[in-house]
Amino acid sequence: MADIQKQFEEFHDEIKLKRFKENKELREKRDIITNKIKKGVKTKFEEMEKDVPSLEFIDQGSYAVDLGIIPEDKDYDIDEGVVFDLYKEDYTDSLELKKIIRDILKSHTTTIPKIKNPCVTITYSLDDEPAYHVDLPVYVKSKYDDHLYLAWGKEFSNKENKYWDPADPEGLNNYIKNSFADDAKKQFKRVVRYMKKWKDVCFESSGSSRPPSVGITILATELFSYKQSYDSLSSKYKDDDLNALKDFVSNLKRKFFLKWDHELEKNFYIIEYDLPVQPYTNVFSKMTNTQMDTFYQKLNEFENALTEAGGKSDPHEACKVLSPKYFGEAFPIPESKEARYKKVALSSAPSSSSAKENLL
Repeated sequence: MADIQKQFEEFHDEIKLKRFKENKELREKRDIITNKIKKGVKTKFEEMEKDVPSLEFIDQGSYAVDLGIIPEDKDYDIDEGVVFDLYKEDYTDSLELKKIIRDILKSHTTTIPKIKNPCVTITYSLDDEPAYHVDLPVYVKSKYDDHLYLAWGKEFSNKENKYWDPADPEGLNNYIKNSFADDAKKQFKRVVRYMKKWKDVCFESSGSSRPPSVGITILATELFSYKQSYDSLSSKYKDDDLNALKDFVSNLKRKFFLKWDHELEKNFYIIEYDLPVQPYTNVFSKMTNTQMDTFYQKLNEFENALTEAGGKSDPHEACKVLSPKYFGEAFPIPESKEARYKKVALSSAPSSSSAKENLL
């Protein structure tokens, strides 16, 4: 079995997104937006002759849990929750506060902010192309419990599609961050990032055809297990990312089950998995049966490729199975055995001048 741990770790370094505290530009953009929201909310509520509510901000998404990768389309994504110290019982229209946020940031970039179902999105562009965007989910409290509630609904949603949905963004962050410790945590993060890169390379970037990253991440908190293998050269055990990734993919496949689709009259492999925190909903609910079946088939193909790579004796051949088809060009391929032997043979052969000298 080829040892390609070095290639996996080089690949991880190549795709890993820096943390917020390490990315000065994105951190500054976030701080500018949160300061604008604080000032804008104060002005707006004073104009309405209402008490100015205090605000809190919550880092969310892959930055918050340190599981980000450099996106294939270079459209970086920041999630920053805005928590108003207000009660949902006083704001029956869940869009009212989202519209205030939208209006405050209307001229912040050249692209007008968009009110989406779960958030307000601010898009930054470079050379007329989206460079990154900031998603701002809006939350309030309740007079009757300790939960946060997410403002759900688009700009022109009808009444049925506008509501306050219970949510626990900090609980989800803590659930993911505290799932593993020490070396197991480091390998868990690498495996989740490998899966995200595989998703970027093997699925269309638009629509709901891609499995949601949060679904893969929370499934990994249950299905991932730390793997090491014995290195006879150093007589020590060392991390084995190939085995850990293959084991996770196999466990993930087992979460699917067959379901008959009465409309299409055929069986599909589907998956359901609930968030471990409020609102405890199925994270794959936006995917159609066809999309979930495609997810399963791609996992199956990926599992076979990982098995094939693990069966190769030459690291060059093992890495060629994975790159570029499943991981893109970022996954390194070392020289083949033949190329290495050729180099050694050339370096040890006498030069033509020294050969002549030897003949004299």
